[in-house]
Amino acid sequence: MTTTRDGHSQSQEIDPASYRALIARLPVTLRPSLNGQLAEWETLFPYERRRTRKFLHGVASFSPSALDDLMLPLRKLEGKMGVERWDFSQDSDTMENASLLARSEFYSEWREQVRRIYNAVESASGASSPQPLTTCRLVVVILPASLPYEPETIWTQWGDRGIPVRIDGDPSRIAELFLKTLPSLSVIGDEEGDAGLWLIDAESSLQAAAPPSLAASKLSWTALLPLRDHVLERVNTVPRSIEVTDQTLATIRTEDMNRFWPREISSQPQLQRFLIDLYLSGNGALIFANAFVQWAANEALRRARPRILIARFGLRARPKPFTGIAIFENQQRISAMPDVDDPQGSAMDASTLARYILFSVDRFPEGADTAALVVSESAKCAYLSLPGSRKGEWNGGSQASPEQLSEWLGQFLSSQSKER
Repeated sequence: MTTTRDGHSQSQEIDPASYRALIARLPVTLRPSLNGQLAEWETLFPYERRRTRKFLHGVASFSPSALDDLMLPLRKLEGKMGVERWDFSQDSDTMENASLLARSEFYSEWREQVRRIYNAVESASGASSPQPLTTCRLVVVILPASLPYEPETIWTQWGDRGIPVRIDGDPSRIAELFLKTLPSLSVIGDEEGDAGLWLIDAESSLQAAAPPSLAASKLSWTALLPLRDHVLERVNTVPRSIEVTDQTLATIRTEDMNRFWPREISSQPQLQRFLIDLYLSGNGALIFANAFVQWAANEALRRARPRILIARFGLRARPKPFTGIAIFENQQRISAMPDVDDPQGSAMDASTLARYILFSVDRFPEGADTAALVVSESAKCAYLSLPGSRKGEWNGGSQASPEQLSEWLGQFLSSQSKER
């Protein structure tokens, strides 16, 4: 057993057999998710591995009788639900599993029982683990110059959590300057392989601005076009049958996609699994660049907990009439009409989706140590949101240059988090 510098206890290796034996002691409806994570262990992000290990170590900390007592109410509820008569997969989460649970009249009670168990197990696990050290984190969202906004009205829907800042200079330089300073800050990376930095772009501007030696998870909507088209074509073969849909999606997940991966992802199985999961989750990431940016950012925050995340939205084409956006048809292939840029619609989408990213930051404990900067290049202004413990630390006033903002971001990351 070792301890990382962020205070997480971890095992260097796992013993799948012992973990699966432990999972087999749990009620049936708790098993699919955990078994699925073990089956995909090599494609889990370090945070996901730590969380799974911590939960299973918490389960193992109970005596057999105490564990039976903890699980008994859920076992009784599963009996009332008739789980033993279901075709319920214990190997992984499936649409059929989710459908069976959601259709049960006891679904709300089931969710409460699962929540109770997880809280008890996590509490037991936390009691024997050191408290993780908190670190300053950063989310930067770029609304590029192609998206028209007015400086007087752009932040009117954003509330009072942030500070409006006018930018004296070229706003597009902020991300470029910041990325160039990152290698000298020594604020990213850890002992378990976290890159710490995610770049998610509707185009490829962030990837082009990043120094080649900078370790990062780089996702570009444009670079992923061949993969998207292939997955979209495969998804549109799915019949309207939950059982067959599960089989089709499982086939897509295990398909050899090597010929479609961009160079920067070709040797990163974690990012490959992340993208396939993202595309198959039915959230619009397959057909709209800005939906891809928002959902990829939200899922990165949930699954990887990066130290730094930079997301850049973009300009999309106007949806074409008489096409099936709702069923994820490829707009370019289904219609011969030429693409027409939609700046106003793109701006409305991106502003709303950017706020969703900030809402996502608040969902997780790390949000208490996260600063967020949203930059509108066309309006030449920014919106700076600081964590509660750091309110009042921005001393740049209501106007700042790209150099000042980039320097402040570096200083924030390099500082120590204050007590929550």
